[in-house]
Amino acid sequence: MRISFLLIVCFSLPAMAQLYSYRSPTGQLVITDQPVRKKGYKLVDKFIPREEKNVTERVFIPQSPYVLSEDQIEGLVVPIAKAYGVDPDLVRAVIEVESGRNARALSSKGAMGLMQLIPDTASRFGVKNAYDPRQNIKGGVQYLKFLLAYFEGDVDLALAGYNAGEGAVDKHGGIPPYKETKRYVQKVRAYFDADYVEFDETIPYRSVLIPNSDKPSVRKFSKTRRSDAG
Repeated sequence: MRISFLLIVCFSLPAMAQLYSYRSPTGQLVITDQPVRKKGYKLVDKFIPREEKNVTERVFIPQSPYVLSEDQIEGLVVPIAKAYGVDPDLVRAVIEVESGRNARALSSKGAMGLMQLIPDTASRFGVKNAYDPRQNIKGGVQYLKFLLAYFEGDVDLALAGYNAGEGAVDKHGGIPPYKETKRYVQKVRAYFDADYVEFDETIPYRSVLIPNSDKPSVRKFSKTRRSDAG
């Protein structure tokens, strides 16, 4: 029987809080920070997530129940991406490269969740809990939507902006000369091969790299540069 994973906890507690895993009546594995007393739920395990220290790479917990299946990603990505007019394939590609579908992925510089949102970006797009898969994807998709409009559908520039910040792309006149950013764009493009996509023309900002644009650039948002780029 196929087992799926359902994350129902709002992970607002410290990283070392006690967690519980239960098997639901339908066979789903439920992870929560509170005991479940509903009929039919069987306790599988109690555990405390391992605290990661002194890491320089993005942190993934091997065989973690926080790694979502492709079906789970599909169920979250498609409706959110369509609601914001972003290609679901691009969103899936970003998630795969950013976190490997790990909802609890954490970079050494604080980027969180499936789409690796730093706190400034999460706040900018109204994400209260970056470890909640739905909130994280919604925030990441909104940022992609903005970047695709800002760079008028140029996928490479939008991805570079997602990794390093749109201000860094403007400053360097294209993809910044950061090894991490260059690798990032290449990795995502391995999953998504379109050079240009449709974008929301109503978004009122454009990059200084866009010729003959009568819309303002958005230097004030340069603080959203990803702190783990460079």
